[in-house]
Amino acid sequence: MKRFRTTGKIVLVLACMLFACSGESAKKEIDALVGLKDTADYPVVEILSNVKKQKIVSVGGNYPQANYTTAAWDLVGKNTIEQFKPTHVRVALPLQFYGVSYESYKGEKILDQPRVISLLETMRDMKEDYGVVNFTVSVWRVANELVENPDDQNKRRIKHDKYNEVIDMIEAFLLAAKNVYGVETDYFSFNESNGGYMTLFSAEESITFIKMAGERFEHLGLKTIFLWGDTSSTKTTVPFASAIAADPDVVKYLGPLSFHSWWSEEEPNSIFEEVANLAKTYNRPVWCTELGHDALAHQTPGYNLNWDYAFRFAKISHRVFCYSNTEVSMFWTWQKNYEIMSADTLTKYPIYYLTRHQTDFLNGVQLVEAQSSDEEILALTGFNEDNKLILQLINLKSEPVTIRVPDVAGTKAYMVTSTEGNLWEGMNMVFVPGSNSIYLKLKAESVNTVVF
Repeated sequence: MKRFRTTGKIVLVLACMLFACSGESAKKEIDALVGLKDTADYPVVEILSNVKKQKIVSVGGNYPQANYTTAAWDLVGKNTIEQFKPTHVRVALPLQFYGVSYESYKGEKILDQPRVISLLETMRDMKEDYGVVNFTVSVWRVANELVENPDDQNKRRIKHDKYNEVIDMIEAFLLAAKNVYGVETDYFSFNESNGGYMTLFSAEESITFIKMAGERFEHLGLKTIFLWGDTSSTKTTVPFASAIAADPDVVKYLGPLSFHSWWSEEEPNSIFEEVANLAKTYNRPVWCTELGHDALAHQTPGYNLNWDYAFRFAKISHRVFCYSNTEVSMFWTWQKNYEIMSADTLTKYPIYYLTRHQTDFLNGVQLVEAQSSDEEILALTGFNEDNKLILQLINLKSEPVTIRVPDVAGTKAYMVTSTEGNLWEGMNMVFVPGSNSIYLKLKAESVNTVVF
């Protein structure tokens, strides 16, 4: 192994040979390693362990099917909650029922609706059977009788004199969830109300509604407060959320600064940093309550079957965690809606495997600063609850690349690589004892997670 030694630095790498591979597979790995040369020209990923960032509290998901079907559960939802075990979820509360007269579900009568009963039972199951500890309830639409423009699909504005009627229904649901089903709702929101998808609120209207509902919830002993924002895109978050928080009397009813990462692929990293800065000003955590990249993807048949869609998701996820200081993410969705697997759950799509890089490795990780010398090598790193170093690397290049990671302790690691040709490839690695750097060879256009 002398060929891997340099003055003062012993480098890398017996990858895959001892534990994971044999025969021809091991030979290929050895041949690849023999080609490595000691050089300072390799891109460097430096881990600054003393520079702490946020802790990833939960990689969670959206379970909104009560909005779109007759039942809150579906097969995909059962599969994802069993596999991914999210502690934080977001569900959809329907406040409009087609073909049903508003008078029949007004106020507490909403609790008689089968979809609402299904949602309440689902939330109970999530808590009791699957370990969910934090619930966000969001509303997309309310009854036509309550809005100024009932013929519109989006940007539906609730009449000001109907605010209390809307709160009546929300309140009835929250009380039943708590007192009958044993589930307390942590946060409430109107989905993307800044853009009106589907209910529209100005910042001023948001302040009025939040104060009215917040006071009523508080009076009833409900712990529920509001997501601060729940905005339709990253870029729109700071203007909308800042305008709401400008009223000091509303701030006590505001929870995490929350945004959806749609429409952000071509935007600079600074828009995510602005979200982090605003949250810090008000001492609030940041949540990405819809983690996704293409809000119009569903218009293209088979959009979620290809690698490009999944790789774009990995890139936006990196930026969300790296620059916005997101502590809780919620994938859109972990049901049959922007789904990551077939409806029968038998076929897993590429995005399923890239999601697993997050669910399997990032939950509970205390992030620290990682600096890459190459802008096409994206690095995210931290320590999990077992104090193991987690290093996530995305190679944007269309060719393989070898990188150097200095000052990594330990002689063993486990690495998972996802590429278009091999969606989940795991290997054990052994490094030369005494080294103060390691080298890692990343495949072209790959997502990699290394556990030391």
